Amino acid sequence: MRTIAFIALSLFFTGCVSMYNPVPKGYTGPTAIVSDSFSNKEATQAHYFILDRVDQKPIETSWGQTRINNYGQGTMFTPSIIGRPLRATPQLLTIKGMIFFPTDAQLLFGDDLAVEGEFQFTPKPGEHYTVKGAISETESKVWMEDSRGKKVSRVFAKQHDTE
Repeated sequence: MRTIAFIALSLFFTGCVSMYNPVPKGYTGPTAIVSDSFSNKEATQAHYFILDRVDQKPIETSWGQTRINNYGQGTMFTPSIIGRPLRATPQLLTIKGMIFFPTDAQLLFGDDLAVEGEFQFTPKPGEHYTVKGAISETESKVWMEDSRGKKVSRVFAKQHDTE
């Protein structure tokens, strides 16, 4: 429930605060790409796996972009998956897995089964990474893979109460 309140507040303040750009304007050094992903899309939800923060600063995510692109359409939604460049320098990354709900009522009253993890990472120049995961009623997991499917972070897992 705390996650839902945080997301609602984040959405509220998004209009007032600009998101952190992990590659500053004018930067000409090496970069890599990190893409979000989704799975298990149903009519009223999907499982999202996102890069949520860089150096503890919030960034644009596919979860937020999907909310923006589909706002006001009820339970109908089309996932909007983004990738963003990162400098090929050491950074603190926060990845997250959760259920995406397209309506505010679902967001407030649904269980997003969220999991997140934070790790130090230095992207390789030119590499394409993807945040992946798995969500179930008993356990949620999130990790990051390189373009060959090799895990480059540990698997962060969270057990859920089944009662």
